[in-house]
Amino acid sequence: MFVTAIFAALKRYVHYRTQLSYLDQLDERTLRDIGFSRDQMYAQAWERAALVRV
Repeated sequence: MFVTAIFAALKRYVHYRTQLSYLDQLDERTLRDIGFSRDQMYAQAWERAALVRV
């Protein structure tokens, strides 16, 4: 049970970092076109990482 929780947290963090790296490569205009700002980028990446199934 504990190992599963650690694995899930690690997987979520890796997915979060992956999402952030993709969003970080976008320029300001592209971010604005999809409805994001740099400030919202971290929150959006974390929310999307929460949707990952273990």
